[in-house]
Formats: sequence, structure tokens, C-alpha cells
Amino acid sequence: MARPPASRAGAVKAGRAAQKPVVAQDQRPNAPAVAKNGKNTTLILAIVAMLVLALFERPICLLLLLALVPTMLAWLVDDTPGQSLIRTVAPLNLASSLPFAIKLWHEHNSLDQVFVFMSGRATWVALYGAAVFGWMLYYLAPAVITTVVQRRIERLRDDALDRQKALKDEWGDDVEK
Repeated sequence: MARPPASRAGAVKAGRAAQKPVVAQDQRPNAPAVAKNGKNTTLILAIVAMLVLALFERPICLLLLLALVPTMLAWLVDDTPGQSLIRTVAPLNLASSLPFAIKLWHEHNSLDQVFVFMSGRATWVALYGAAVFGWMLYYLAPAVITTVVQRRIERLRDDALDRQKALKDEWGDDVEK
């Protein structure tokens, strides 16, 4: 059911006094636009950083571009308000790519060395394995936390019932009333 448009003053319509007041159109929070604006800023910063890196260190830029594909994918699909998916996947993916970038920096800093790194199966497993762990952590952590909290609540409830039974045994049935 669509709401009728509210007046600019945000007044409550007659007959709706018991319900929540209708907020003016310009006062409503615009969460998706705010999240999209933050994502746009992040995208611009990432592009500028990659362009600067490409100007000075093309091999490392190419390595990071190939290594951070799961982070880019997480950025594209993450529509949560706090961007929790990107905050879970990106650090693990970046941490797994840094050893290769450091090795590239200290050894032969060339595009040929990047292709040597990327031709190895272990490199792909290390880079994308950490990202997969981040995705699993994002999806499994809420279920694990929910289960732990439920078990704790059940244990506390059982303890309270045991204390209630002990009081009832000690003081009689009048304690329950």
C-alpha cells in the first residue's frame, strides 16, 4: 500500500494521529544513495591508486590486478550497509598477494617474472584460497555466532530453572507464586 505524499512541513494527516507521523519527502534518509556514493568514492580511489602504480611499477600493478579479482567481485556484489563482504574478503586477498608483490619487488621486477608467478598452480591457490576463506567467513560466521549464542542462552535458562527448583525445594511451593 503506497503512502500518500506528506506535506513539506511533515505534518500528520487527520485520522492518522495514533500512527507514526509522516515525514516529509526531503527528510527521509536515503541509505542506498549514501552507500552508492561511498562505493563510487572507493572505486575512484582504487582506480587512481592503480593508475599511479601502473605508471611507476607495471609488473606489480599487473600482479595485483590479477590477484585482486575476488576483491573486485566482492565489491561489485556487496550491497550491505557497512560493506561487510568487502571488509572480509579484501584484507585476506590483499594479504595473500603481498608476499608475491614483495618477492617481485626484490627480485626481477619484470612482466616476465609476473607471468612466471602466475603460471604456477600454487600461486593461484594461495591468492584465491585466501579470498575463498574470506567468502566462507562472511557466510558462515553469522551462523556459527548464532549457534553459540543460542547454546549460551539455553545453558543460562537451564541454570535459572535449576536455581528455581532448588529454591522451591528449600522454601516450598509458595516461592513460585
